[in-house]
Amino acid sequence: MMNKLELTARTARKARTRSLIAVGGLASKAGLLDTFGIILGEDLQKSPQMKESAAALYKGFLILEEMARSEDVLSLWARQGLEELNEASKTEPKCKNL
Repeated sequence: MMNKLELTARTARKARTRSLIAVGGLASKAGLLDTFGIILGEDLQKSPQMKESAAALYKGFLILEEMARSEDVLSLWARQGLEELNEASKTEPKCKNL
C-alpha cells in the first residue's frame, strides 16, 4: 500500500503536468510555436536545430514574467484575454460526435 506522502507527491506531479500541458496549449493557441519556429515533436533540450528557437522563446517568457509584475497589468490582460478567447471560440469549428 502506498503511503500518504507518495500519493500526495504523485498527485502533485500529475497536477503540475496537467498545468504545463495547458500552458503549452495556450502558447500554441497564441501562435507562439509558429512565431518562434518550434517544430512539434522535436526535443527542445536536445535538438541542435531547436536551440535558438527554445532560447528565444525562453527569453520571451522572461520578458513576459517581468511585465506581469507591473501593477494592474494582470487584471487588464485577464479581461483582454477572455475577450480574445471568447472571439476565438466563436470562429473555431465545433466538433461533432460521431
